[in-house]
Amino acid sequence: MEWPHDDVLHAWWVEPNRLLAGEYPGATTPEHAEAKIRVLLDAGIDTVIDLTTDADHLTPYRALLHAAAEKSGRTVRHFAHPIPDFGVIDDAGYDAILARIHSELDAGRNVYVHCWGGKGRTSTVIGCLLAGAGLSYDDVIARIAELRSGTRKAADACPESTAQHDLLRARCAR
Repeated sequence: MEWPHDDVLHAWWVEPNRLLAGEYPGATTPEHAEAKIRVLLDAGIDTVIDLTTDADHLTPYRALLHAAAEKSGRTVRHFAHPIPDFGVIDDAGYDAILARIHSELDAGRNVYVHCWGGKGRTSTVIGCLLAGAGLSYDDVIARIAELRSGTRKAADACPESTAQHDLLRARCAR
């Protein structure tokens, strides 16, 4: 299922209408951030897993997210699981992120996982999720490419760094 709002927010469905992965939903202007948040809320997202760090120097969006959700009579949960840009964290960190995703999905919540550009850190986490489902490294990379194929960033490498690829190879070998 293709994400129809890629012109507003670069994203891609991992599990249609349940698990969405993509870019940072904030912006330098409140109007642009509100447009991104609106498409997430309209898609039924009620949990956001944020992989960005303070070192990314991004404009905060949480207050806008919670205000938009409240205005529509909803609650959106936000969880920070910071990973350095182009970097990786230890296996326990990825296990915690995956446990959070599974817990939220099992509770019937729809999840959005994001980093800054929606490529490296995000695809590494989704790759770990796919590896946990038994896919080989080559199949993980092919599946990520397939899921992202209809997006404006489809030609960009995912994951982005050697460290991210090495981590996925190790996770697939577990």
